Amino acid sequence: MSAEAPEDDLAEQNDDSSAGAPEAAANPVTSRRSMRELARTAQGQVTRTKTAVVRAARPARAGRSFRKPLRSVVILSMVGGLVATVALPAYAAFNGGTDAATIEQVAAENPQSLVVASTVTSAGLDRGSYAATTPEEVEKKKAAEAAAARIAAAGSAASFSAANIDLNMVAPGSGAVRWPLDMSQIRVGRGFGADGYHQGVDLLGAAGTPEFAAAAGTVRVAGWYYGYGYAVVLDSVINGQSVTTLYGHMTQTLVNPGDYVEAGQIIGLMGSTGSSTANHLHFEVRIGGGLVDPYAWLQANAG
Repeated sequence: MSAEAPEDDLAEQNDDSSAGAPEAAANPVTSRRSMRELARTAQGQVTRTKTAVVRAARPARAGRSFRKPLRSVVILSMVGGLVATVALPAYAAFNGGTDAATIEQVAAENPQSLVVASTVTSAGLDRGSYAATTPEEVEKKKAAEAAAARIAAAGSAASFSAANIDLNMVAPGSGAVRWPLDMSQIRVGRGFGADGYHQGVDLLGAAGTPEFAAAAGTVRVAGWYYGYGYAVVLDSVINGQSVTTLYGHMTQTLVNPGDYVEAGQIIGLMGSTGSSTANHLHFEVRIGGGLVDPYAWLQANAG
């Protein structure tokens, strides 16, 4: 009896251990179903986790997309501040806090002046005082001076041969010969043959004094004429004799070459052009090509 007792105890123990084993080991179908449920549960947890991650990520992207325009606004604000920092002080320095003013007002308030102290007095300029500046002008001036010298030499040689010519050509006061100026305001200067050279008579007056044709005739020269400056030369015929009269140093000629003028007609204005030092009429007379004393000729014929 005692020998069988341990075997019974072992059997009871084995039965108890097999009764305490999990039911899953005794039922394989139930074990697979539990595994599937566990898998679905895990998958649901993963899905819920992804959804939470996505929801958490959306505000982050929204924040990033919001930061881009915010950054642009900040950059533009910095640029505007830099421009204001540079421009406003310069504008303030330029304006000086004063109201706008016109150019005329600025010029009136801040005129610029130049004062030059000199004892030299101003002098009027005329064409005769112009200086030659180019080679062509120099050559032209030299040619004019040479021509004037030839005329002077020829006149000087002929003056004595013409001195014996009869100056009485018409009755004084007949109107065929007229005084070239209103002699009431005229002063007689250097006369004919003065210094053995002068070919005419100088009648001094104010600039712009009218000058008249001494006789009727045709204008041969009207304009710049060598050292005579602006001059007029008239060719006339008086009592069958050829008479040429010259009016030199005018400030302006009022006739043209080829014009026919009457005795006493205005032909120019007194001046000081050419080789001249004062306003005057240089008057010359040639009869038959020979020089005569022009003042004596006027006295004999104009009366």
